[in-house]
Amino acid sequence: MKWAMTGLAALAVAHAGAAHAGLQDSDLWIGFSDSDNGFLLDEDTGEVWMTGPCLKTLQPATRMGPVWVSHTVELVSIGRAMATLDQRFELDTNPSAPRIVVTSSGRGGAQSFSVSLDRNCDAGGRCGQLIASQQACQG
Repeated sequence: MKWAMTGLAALAVAHAGAAHAGLQDSDLWIGFSDSDNGFLLDEDTGEVWMTGPCLKTLQPATRMGPVWVSHTVELVSIGRAMATLDQRFELDTNPSAPRIVVTSSGRGGAQSFSVSLDRNCDAGGRCGQLIASQQACQG
């Protein structure tokens, strides 16, 4: 049993480090102006992180014009059971009308949200503040 606990602890540490790998290379944050909820994106690599109460690494995004698309499928805990969470995130970085569209398989149609866009990823901007302050999600 000790090997299992040690292995899980090592996995948690590795996952926490992976969540921050490359984060400082983010080019923009797209999200809700009244909260930390949104996404950091590295436009050179397509790496994308969900921001909010904690930082969560998503599948790399693919660019289609001004829209970046990340499709993430993961196993999540729901009470004592496990379920598959299949989500597609479309991050529309058009400066005149930034938008996030979320499509969750099996949970109805797409949901679209008007959001803010911040490309100031230096220490003074919202993007920079989130890069400096977000902690990796646990579990």
